Amino acid sequence: MNVASRVLSIAVIAALGLAGCVGGAASPQLIKIPDTARVAEGHILWAPTTWSGEVRVVQPLIVTRTATLTLQPGTRVYFDLPEPQDGKDREPWILVQGNLVALGTAEQPIVFTSAALRHSELDDMIQVQDAKEAHLRNCVFERGPWALHIHNTPVEILDSTFRDNYGGVRFQGDRVVMRGNRFADNRIGVRALKGSPVMEQNQFTGNLTGIFFREGVVAPVVRHNNFDNREYDLKLGEAQTQDVDAAHNWWASSAKGRPEERIYDGGDSPGLGFVATDPMLAQPWGTEPKR
Repeated sequence: MNVASRVLSIAVIAALGLAGCVGGAASPQLIKIPDTARVAEGHILWAPTTWSGEVRVVQPLIVTRTATLTLQPGTRVYFDLPEPQDGKDREPWILVQGNLVALGTAEQPIVFTSAALRHSELDDMIQVQDAKEAHLRNCVFERGPWALHIHNTPVEILDSTFRDNYGGVRFQGDRVVMRGNRFADNRIGVRALKGSPVMEQNQFTGNLTGIFFREGVVAPVVRHNNFDNREYDLKLGEAQTQDVDAAHNWWASSAKGRPEERIYDGGDSPGLGFVATDPMLAQPWGTEPKR
């Protein structure tokens, strides 16, 4: 990979401005929260709690180990928290230590959105920290910092959309399964530290980086995904010395005969692992075979 061209690419992206437009069309700096949205009560949940309709979150919320936060299909959560003050510790907008169940449907997805555009790499919409478990299906995360931050918790994320955030999902631990999701127009789609995640049948489009394996990721399952990102489709961090098998995926860059240009591995920095992409899918996963 040509370093000079990468530097030029980054400079062009910076010139375009990531603050109000991570990937696609520019997003409004502020959206109006419906007057009908009810304010989430309390700062700490001790007992099972169910949300439905429109919910406005105005302060950080903790879901303790004795609690389960359940969101009904069609729920819309508006994050309306003030900007952190200088010198103050940053808190996740929702910290889950117990259970999180957010099972939407294709017709009634569960939407998490930030009222103010908040593309900060330092904050999390939802942090799942040494919790019991979390299940998400048909959810939408948009306009935020990191959508999901997972630590050492079994989590299943299915058929969900992460768009126009600083990042989609970042995690540490080996019990994370992601299938059928769409990561679009984020700075980073997925960032992994340690573990052996399963990532199948996902769409990574328009992100600055699709997947970033930072360190200690061993034998991940990365197959039947579609990649078409702006700088890197798959990138290894400087401490990721293990190889990655990324065969049976579709790479838009392969249509130009240069899939390696969107991959950062030991071919770019000695000491890193290598990413194996062969055999590649001849067309995007999920499309009908050509006859």
